[in-house]
Amino acid sequence: MRRKVWGNYKDPESGWSKTTKGWTYGRKCHMTLDIDSLLIMDWIITKGNIHDSRVSHEMVDSVRNFSYILGDSAYDTSDIYDYVFENTHSLPIIDTNRRRGIIHERLPMNRKIGIDLGREYSSLYSLRWEIERTFSILEEIMNAENIWYVRNRSYDTAMGLKAIAYNLMIISNIKMGNKPREIMKIVSC
Repeated sequence: MRRKVWGNYKDPESGWSKTTKGWTYGRKCHMTLDIDSLLIMDWIITKGNIHDSRVSHEMVDSVRNFSYILGDSAYDTSDIYDYVFENTHSLPIIDTNRRRGIIHERLPMNRKIGIDLGREYSSLYSLRWEIERTFSILEEIMNAENIWYVRNRSYDTAMGLKAIAYNLMIISNIKMGNKPREIMKIVSC
């Protein structure tokens, strides 16, 4: 996403959103990652102001055969728990959204079960930092944060090429016997 002042922007597929970096204008990349192999499994590009929960079903579908699904507190909704329980055999390990309130006797059953699973398997949630680390590599090293608007540019293609390059770096490091994320050796060539 690009950080700019408010103004009249021409990209019809972008939107304003507030992030930890402040107000940004652009698009947002939602992605799934295989924690074991560190490979990007799927990605979706949306307007910057689209909430993560609105693309959750597509994201869950891309990892439906995995043992567990990790998600941050944006995915802590009854609808998402329903979808995971009904359409996968995965355990949803989702951080609790404390802003929504946690009065246990008032919670819908599926969210109550999901929160209990999250507590029981809380040690797995610490693996979620791998997705943040992947975003960091894509943003800082591969410059994915700044894909500027140009008429007729395909953001999906631009992000897809960066995801493929990232996956190829991970695979080549594994084949060469290096740590998967030792990408600076490849980047500096």
